[in-house]
Amino acid sequence: METLFDSACRYMSDSELIYEITNNKKLVTEAERQGGEYDLNGLFSSLTPGRKKVATAAIELYKRLQSRHNGQDAIRCSQDIDALIHPFLWDLPNEELWVIALNTAAKVIKKVRVSVGGISRTAVDVRLIMRILVEASATQFAVVHNHPSGSKHPSREDENVTERLKKAGTLFDICMIDHIIIAGDTYYSFADEGRL
Repeated sequence: METLFDSACRYMSDSELIYEITNNKKLVTEAERQGGEYDLNGLFSSLTPGRKKVATAAIELYKRLQSRHNGQDAIRCSQDIDALIHPFLWDLPNEELWVIALNTAAKVIKKVRVSVGGISRTAVDVRLIMRILVEASATQFAVVHNHPSGSKHPSREDENVTERLKKAGTLFDICMIDHIIIAGDTYYSFADEGRL
């Protein structure tokens, strides 16, 4: 049985991969004509519903595998948190908030999507987050959300939520180690900026 990592796909050119996904020589020819520069959104919209479903499932599985691989070690810095959650949030059209529960060795106990919001905000229920952390027996935690606008800078509301979560964590003796805002390929870390 062929495994994912033994797959010949690892050695294929972009054009060959496009053909494997689309089974459409015209799209491959167009990608080659453009020197390998192709519109992935256009490529995706050209897929049949069945191929879209398979491609979407493959991408989601890749995100999850990437996140699991990145979560095997202890969280040492904001880059580790970003690597763990970035695959889930970087390209979403709406805001989501995730909490990462950590043990005393800073290893991930669990990561949970807490809320899904609109384009510019998501609800933050501090009590729900604390319940998740207490039930997981976490001693540390981080929260991560995304800004679909592409701006990594925290809003006043982001600052207020960070302060409320930090205070609530203190009451339960659970240390908040960071609040990360993912914006496309970059992120903002409250800890890195000395704001925790």
